[in-house]
Amino acid sequence: MPLAVFSFPILMGLFALPIFYVENTEVTTFFSWQHDLVSLVSSSRLINYFSTVLLLYVSAIELNRLVNAHGFYSKNTYLPGLIYALALASFDQMFFSTSIIAYAFLIYAIGFLFRITRQDSASESIFMAAFFIGLATVFSPFLVPIVLLPWFSLMVFRYFVWREWFMLLIGLSIPWAFHYGIYFAVSGEFQVLTEGLAIVNQPFEFILEELVLLAFLSLLVIYSVWKFLVILNTQLLVFKKRSRLLFHFIWLMLISIALGWYFQDLWIIAIAIPFTIITSVQLLNANQSLYSNLMLTAWIGLIIWNLIM
Repeated sequence: MPLAVFSFPILMGLFALPIFYVENTEVTTFFSWQHDLVSLVSSSRLINYFSTVLLLYVSAIELNRLVNAHGFYSKNTYLPGLIYALALASFDQMFFSTSIIAYAFLIYAIGFLFRITRQDSASESIFMAAFFIGLATVFSPFLVPIVLLPWFSLMVFRYFVWREWFMLLIGLSIPWAFHYGIYFAVSGEFQVLTEGLAIVNQPFEFILEELVLLAFLSLLVIYSVWKFLVILNTQLLVFKKRSRLLFHFIWLMLISIALGWYFQDLWIIAIAIPFTIITSVQLLNANQSLYSNLMLTAWIGLIIWNLIM
């Protein structure tokens, strides 16, 4: 724990340093209040920097806890938090946005879903998970496919219990009820969009360093998933059930990526959350630490190359 408390803020601070010398990225938002919030924070690079570092730190610590506390690895590790920061940096997400707030809520939601067991009542865990997912969709509405994840969780871990399904619906509804209630009380209207939905669907345009980084990440993801499936065959049933949630998370997020890019030319990379866990588990179970060190060094090097070129 001392390592996480003292080292991780410094590490996250280093990853977020490009905020000071890279031009502010104009991010498309869904609601007008999101645009106002992002504009307010982005108006000061210092506020933008510290807000980003805080969100990264909270998210990274929770991801570390998920892997440490829920049977994915037998020893304490801080690798998931590092990989999560690398994933955000790889997709130029190292700045304050409502999306990284939403990702933080999703990480906490996954933590509550992992607590579900077949023997114990899941009412509290499913309510909290649904509540955090509801908050995530308020901050990033294109994450709406993830609302199906709690239902898949109940089907994986539990028999049908109507009270748990009812608590799930309540948990999802409360954030949106407060969202529209507060917005109507302040503005007197139910404005939905900032500028309306417009199909952007612009073609991808990559330069060399971006293509190399994307190719590296693609190979890493394919290899990590394959190694994770190998590890999966040797694990206990509870590990396999939690892994099923990760794979459900992945295909649901692929839908979010398609929606965000097609309708608002917006990258929704919450898929980094399950891939962070999968990649860290396969690296931690590697026979030689040299492979892990080389992979992380190459990854950091490609990110730096992408930034300075």
